[in-house]
Parts: sequence; C-alpha cells; structure tokens
Amino acid sequence: MSRTRKTAAKAATAKNETKAKAVPAPAKGLSLLSAAIEVLKESDEPLNCRQMVEAVKAKGLWTPGAGKTPEQTLYSSIKREIASKGDASRFVMSQVKGHFALRP
Repeated sequence: MSRTRKTAAKAATAKNETKAKAVPAPAKGLSLLSAAIEVLKESDEPLNCRQMVEAVKAKGLWTPGAGKTPEQTLYSSIKREIASKGDASRFVMSQVKGHFALRP
C-alpha cells in the first residue's frame, strides 16, 4: 500500500514541475477601446466605430479575436463608458450621429 502512495506522490510532483516549466504568455496588446483612443488622438475629426476599427487594424494596434462584430462591441463599450463616467469619460459624442471624439 505504501508503494501506491509513493507512486501517486511522484506523479503529483512531476505534474507540478511540468506546470512550473510552462512558457510565459506573450505580452498582450492594447484592448480595442485603448487602441481606439490612440486612433482618435491622431485624428482631427470625430470617427465612427467602423472607421476606428479599420484604423486600429491598419496600424497594427489591435488584432481581431473570434468576435464577428467588433464595431458593435466598440460602440457599446464607448456608450457604456459615457453613461457610467459622465463628464469623466474619455469620449464625447459628436454632433454627427454615431461619431465619437476624445474629450478635450
């Protein structure tokens, strides 16, 4: 019976050593929301979410994941930030429907 316990202990130790030797994950890039801020900093005019997503992809600031509608995700993230933070939000809605700019 003691032999079984020793075998189980060795297996558990080997498993923990394997986890410790794992390669660290690569550094993550910017989130889509952070990348959109970078694009808006360089823009002279307000942009809609589609324009922001295209610019972010073109500059290589963000790579799309498995989601099919990054424009809608970005739109809802910006609207949520404006609604929750109010005047402290980094974004402001433009007079043109669906366009956003950075708060001055």
